[in-house]
Amino acid sequence: MLLVDALTDDLRQPKYRGNPDPLAGHCYIVAEALYHRALALGYPAKAYFIRHEGEPHWFVRVTHPDLGEYTFDPTQGQFATPVPHEQAKGKGFLTKQPSKRARILMERVGW
Repeated sequence: MLLVDALTDDLRQPKYRGNPDPLAGHCYIVAEALYHRALALGYPAKAYFIRHEGEPHWFVRVTHPDLGEYTFDPTQGQFATPVPHEQAKGKGFLTKQPSKRARILMERVGW
């Protein structure tokens, strides 16, 4: 199962629940899950934050020894315009371990 296919309304913060866009309000937990998965696989990763179209947005950059740095942003499709990833700032998550919502998402996809 793909990460975005496992997203459900119950994993969103209350202000985003009921949003017709299936990606809206999921960026934080998707980024968090990707970050912890990359680390578990031995790849350095860093979380990034930007405000885009008036909303907070999170994504992850992972460094692969052969391929270099790659930006993972599976929820960027919620926006009408491209996310300017190069303008984002590195930022830590609220917890060092995956949050409850991120753990649920990771379990759903078999991570």
